[in-house]
Amino acid sequence: MNVLRGRALPFLMLALCLQWGCAAQMTFRKGQGDAKRGDWDLAVARFTKALAKSPDNITYRIALENARIQASRRHFEAARKAQQAQDLDKAAEELQIASNFDPANKSASDELTIVRAKIRKREEERAQRSDFDALKARASAARVPLPVLSPRSQAPISLKFADQSLQKILESLGKLAGVNVIFDADYRDKRWSVDLTGVTFEEALTQITFTNRFFYKVLDQNTVIVVSETANKRKQYDDQLVRTFYLQNAEVNETVQLLKSLAQIQKAGGNPSLSAITVMGSPDEIALAERIIELNDKPRGEVMVEVNIFEVNRTQLKNYGIELSNYSAGATFSPTGAEGEVASGITSVRAHLLSSLNLSDFVVSIPSSLFTRFLQTESTVKIIASPKLRAAEGKKTALKIGTEVPIPITTFTANAQGGNQTFVPATSFQYRNVGVTLELTPKVNASGDVVLELQAEFSLLGDDRNVGSTGNPLIVPTFLTRNVTGILRLHDGETSLIGGLVQGREADSFRGVAGLQSIPLLNRLLTSKTKNADESEVIISITPHLVRGPKLTEQDLQPLYVGTKELIRVPSARPPIFGAPDQGPPASDVAPAPAVPQPPPAATPPPPAVGATPAPDGDPAAEEGEEPAAPMAGPLPAPAPPAQRTPSAAPLRAVWSPAEARAKAGETTTLSLVLLGARNVTGVELQLVYDPAALQVVEVNPGTLLTLDGASVGVERQLESGRARVRFTRPQAATGSGAVAVLKLKALQAGTATVGVESLAVPGAAEAPAAPAPFRIVVEP
Repeated sequence: MNVLRGRALPFLMLALCLQWGCAAQMTFRKGQGDAKRGDWDLAVARFTKALAKSPDNITYRIALENARIQASRRHFEAARKAQQAQDLDKAAEELQIASNFDPANKSASDELTIVRAKIRKREEERAQRSDFDALKARASAARVPLPVLSPRSQAPISLKFADQSLQKILESLGKLAGVNVIFDADYRDKRWSVDLTGVTFEEALTQITFTNRFFYKVLDQNTVIVVSETANKRKQYDDQLVRTFYLQNAEVNETVQLLKSLAQIQKAGGNPSLSAITVMGSPDEIALAERIIELNDKPRGEVMVEVNIFEVNRTQLKNYGIELSNYSAGATFSPTGAEGEVASGITSVRAHLLSSLNLSDFVVSIPSSLFTRFLQTESTVKIIASPKLRAAEGKKTALKIGTEVPIPITTFTANAQGGNQTFVPATSFQYRNVGVTLELTPKVNASGDVVLELQAEFSLLGDDRNVGSTGNPLIVPTFLTRNVTGILRLHDGETSLIGGLVQGREADSFRGVAGLQSIPLLNRLLTSKTKNADESEVIISITPHLVRGPKLTEQDLQPLYVGTKELIRVPSARPPIFGAPDQGPPASDVAPAPAVPQPPPAATPPPPAVGATPAPDGDPAAEEGEEPAAPMAGPLPAPAPPAQRTPSAAPLRAVWSPAEARAKAGETTTLSLVLLGARNVTGVELQLVYDPAALQVVEVNPGTLLTLDGASVGVERQLESGRARVRFTRPQAATGSGAVAVLKLKALQAGTATVGVESLAVPGAAEAPAAPAPFRIVVEP
């Protein structure tokens, strides 16, 4: 038995191999058939399956490679057609398949990279369009490209002058803030008095110039010019900006007219093809135009109006009363009664019979039956139309249901022939809709109510009428028309019914014995009446559904300050005079100070600032030739001792003002070392180092923080080549922010030079400030 099993095993293996080979060959043949039909995708699948069953068959492998190449080419061509049709997604799919079939198809892989890049760009553009509001917000938050002063302290200051030169007052104010104040060539000085307490430099400058009919303009980070307030000077000095607004909903021409009439902006033009408006004007005019466009460029409301039209036809028929079978009575002369004796209303009789005529020779005809009618019929027919109309706010939408009926229109043209003038008729046709014509114009209020302007017309085709002459008839149709026009105000989902559009016709007929209708009792008993009434009524049901309402915010309802009638001034149009609030120098210039938690501002209100009352002939600091380069703040609250320091005390910092400078070789520039948040300062000890080949320290003077109140400052200087040592002392402690040292530097040769702080000590202060990073100056040839 085992011997038989051993001999049967090879035969079984041979049978399985033959069966497996036959299956592979059958699959290969099916693949060849698919290839002949051009179905290369299916051919690749067949050849792959056949090769898997017979891996060593070279014929199968060659056929598979050829099918892959052909399938790749077919999908590549399909991708080209998809690209021509701008179907990038389909093209990318086809190119991916082509690359998978034939990785050596370099054209497909390169084209796939290009198409995917186009798809990414398209998606980015779509995302950008969908995020238009965020894009507009980022553009509005961007800094207005106007010059501003370099950041300085915004601590309040006090200013008091009595009958002084206005120019001197403004120059002294500039020295307090470390700002150069210059004047226009047409400036005319005058005497003036001022007493300001607890205001910033910008507030003080604005109040003084405004009350004296002047205005100022920032020229660079250290200079402000004061100019007389006249129309010509405004044209000469006011900055001009150009900005383009892209509308999303409002009409371009209407918005341009609104800007010109309301905001008095004459340099405004629209581009309807791009829905864009370009405005040129001052920053305040641009800001006003932006607010007006923002308030008016709102999405239009949309309403879905559900309309049900019911046309009810009623036909009533009433027939009642006594009715005879025949209302005619008569007598016929027939003396013999023979057939044919009476014909055509004539009786033929012999003459000798005339002498014997009597009542028996006449035949009398009377109604043979009498019956009473009590008949009433009534029929009602309803024709219902239920359209749904979607309309945008302020845009008319129309519905027409009916038949177009031609109406002939004849015109006559004069024709002169042989001295005689004749008129030649020419007939044309116009078509009129007969049926239902409905026009709706919705308006959506801010409260959500919908106002509908309604115009409805219901017409029927009447009888034809001849309007021509006897020899030249002209038949034209007539129309029965019912119109309704009105304005409806409805809530969202509220239904309103409009009825009363009734058209009717009544007809009465009478049958009976003549004369009986005038007899009171017999006219009802012995007569028959027929009353026919046709009535048609149209009922309209209107239900508005609010799809999109106006998007109004609380900010849209708030007023905007725009200055005076003489001068447009929008506070948010211009950046602060010192740019962004002072956040200290960059981290690369100053060592980071530890974060100190700040309580609410109301927790430690500052006491009134001590004012500066200069001598009548000017500021003592100005007589000594000092040029402060940082603002001087009024006194801040006195700090607690170091052991009891409150969390509200800000760390003491030292910065350069300006942060960087440029100068030409041989010129002199001014540099200030500024302390921010100083308290109880009784002096400053400073050591500076610099490159003597590139720079020369000409002079070092005490700054405004040490000299503002007129205190005598002790000065010790030691100026050496490449090094400067100074020591400033004052008898009373000073508190605030301002310059403590003012350097005059002379540039010697072209290049980049630095001034570094080797040591910095502030006697009396609660802590020692970190030395600022070296000051950088670029010397130009």
